[in-house]
Amino acid sequence: MKKQNLNGIRIVDFSWVMAGPMATKMLGAMGAEVIKIESSTRPEFSVRDGMFSVINNNKRSCTLNITTPEGQDTVRDLVASSNVVVENFSSRVLVKYGLSYDELRKVKPDIIFVSASGMGRTGPERDLLAYGSLLQGYSGRVGMIGKPNPTLEAMGILPAWTDPITALWETMSILAAIHHWRRTGQGAYVDLSMLEATVSLLPEALLHAALGKAVPERRSVTETGAAPSGCFRCAGADEWIALSVRNEPEWHGLCRAMGDMAPPPDRYLADDASRYAAKEELNLLVATWLKSQAASAAEVALQDNAVPAARSRNMGQLIKDRHMWERAMFREIGGHIEMGTLPWLTEDLWRGDFKPTPALGADNDYVFGTLLGLSAERRAELVEAGTIR
Repeated sequence: MKKQNLNGIRIVDFSWVMAGPMATKMLGAMGAEVIKIESSTRPEFSVRDGMFSVINNNKRSCTLNITTPEGQDTVRDLVASSNVVVENFSSRVLVKYGLSYDELRKVKPDIIFVSASGMGRTGPERDLLAYGSLLQGYSGRVGMIGKPNPTLEAMGILPAWTDPITALWETMSILAAIHHWRRTGQGAYVDLSMLEATVSLLPEALLHAALGKAVPERRSVTETGAAPSGCFRCAGADEWIALSVRNEPEWHGLCRAMGDMAPPPDRYLADDASRYAAKEELNLLVATWLKSQAASAAEVALQDNAVPAARSRNMGQLIKDRHMWERAMFREIGGHIEMGTLPWLTEDLWRGDFKPTPALGADNDYVFGTLLGLSAERRAELVEAGTIR
């Protein structure tokens, strides 16, 4: 992948919680100037905890009350010199304040307006409020998980992976719209549904349902075409290892790794289908063996015998992982370890530019003074009126 250059692109960012901020963080890492519209009266902005810092670096912060006519005029002035607007309010908010796409393109005809919402901006459920965990239930994914196997690790409705998945779709849609704008000079309106972002990653289940076939359940603990497979508990207090045996060579490798605790390898070797039919029995045998093994030792034994396997790592182990450091996923800045900004890298290990998360309102003078040309006296008046707050 080539190094992305969004220098000269300005983004007005109304987004909050996770999906939108993750997307604009990545765009900021690629050189875009991201101006985050915040408010000191809202706890989600004033409480800048660890998660907030992780997904809101590479941005500028200004505090603005968009419920006032002066605040709305200020937003329009800012949008007039910007390229992209990102928002994830409920459907009526920006319409109520005269800041919808139809209104803002009057001041910036080629604006790229990205609206990310739980259910999309059209359809009978467009006004529903939604969070990622709820959308995972709506998407049908949770219905594929079923009851977890007590010998295996499994996740249900949490954590809400709908948000980071939406962030990636959002990032790519904005990059595509910017590419189109650079070629044609035309703006765009992007209506992104978090529900649809989730459903789009379930094609196999949707195809089964469309054809009237049974949709596989318990997929968090069941891998089609592999036996044994799963994430198994090891000897440590909270140690786990994932493995997958998909063919005869891997089956022989597993038996070698298990040593004296291995079942007779020929018993399940009629064909791959025979092993899959005996999957529950094989999983129990593997689970029994791994209960007596340290995860790190089992990982080495399995990998040395060509069995796809990897132990689960906690954050302390991950932050010291040599592979992650060599790929520049982590970096040390000012004596602190920071995570690489982008989830991809170029051939020269570039993972994006990094700027720390700004303090609330840290860029008010830059945004209202330098960009918009408001005098110090006028800015003071807006502060007194509660417009800049």
